[in-house]
Amino acid sequence: MNSIISSFKLQKTLSPEIWDNAESNDFNTIRLKSDIRKHLLDIAKDFIDSMGVDLEIEDILFVGSLTNYNWSNYSDVDLHVVIDKSKLGTEPIVADEFFDAKKQNFNLKHDIKIKGYDVELYAQDVNETLDSKGKYSVLFNKWVETPSISDFELDKNSVIKKVKEFNKTLTSLEKMENTKEKLDKIDAFKEKIRKYRKNGLMGGGELSNENLVFKYLRRSGFMEKLSDLKTNTTDSILSLENAELLPK
Repeated sequence: MNSIISSFKLQKTLSPEIWDNAESNDFNTIRLKSDIRKHLLDIAKDFIDSMGVDLEIEDILFVGSLTNYNWSNYSDVDLHVVIDKSKLGTEPIVADEFFDAKKQNFNLKHDIKIKGYDVELYAQDVNETLDSKGKYSVLFNKWVETPSISDFELDKNSVIKKVKEFNKTLTSLEKMENTKEKLDKIDAFKEKIRKYRKNGLMGGGELSNENLVFKYLRRSGFMEKLSDLKTNTTDSILSLENAELLPK
């Protein structure tokens, strides 16, 4: 726990592995390293091609802690491919489900790294706004929003307390029998975590306690464990041996 908690701190510069002139205070001189930019452009193109639909890329945004001063060895390269989802010709909720499924499939199928950092792909609608304080356009090779070094004091006890609370809930879910009620509770729990993080981002940004709790959950393997629990529960319910599915 201590190693993850200690990663929640501000660095003095941006990551020198990712940025040219990372130590500068003049963002007109700070640029994504050319070889990294080339690879990210290729990755984004492959991501769009994997969807099997003809969509124009509006932008490719690099966001998250590696575009800010709170990067660490736990960071990911968060790459948002900006598209106009309305051009898919479906209802917005259907389009979101389609792109979410494609994203999950791509990220599970590939294990791409940039300088040791995992690359995570997202399909972002052109009208969607992001809460990230650092945004860099890989497509146009310029900053969309620059980060800043601000005073930050970690409320360690609050973060640990909330993490323990979420772990307690997960343990309770694991002990439940594999029924539809369990699946519903897992979905509700995942939605609770999503809203908890979103509220934190909107209120306090990337360094809010809520977002740091989420980062801890992701870095510790909690979120993967929760997803696996849903998959295993679903498999158990759908298996022929399950009495609920047998004819009366």
